[in-house]
Amino acid sequence: MERKELKSKVPHGYGKIIAERAGVKEQTVSQFLNGKTDNVKVELATLEIIAELDSKRSKLLAQIN
Repeated sequence: MERKELKSKVPHGYGKIIAERAGVKEQTVSQFLNGKTDNVKVELATLEIIAELDSKRSKLLAQIN
């Protein structure tokens, strides 16, 4: 997944959550999502968060239908 796509899938306010999970500062997350730096920890944490959100969304949609 390209960084622009990652950034578009991260809800507003989740930078802090990603930072905590990756063990970095929020600024590091912001720099990563804006393409200024590379950070494997941040990338993995971001992918995990997106997967969790997609899973929650799917479960909620299944309950509605």
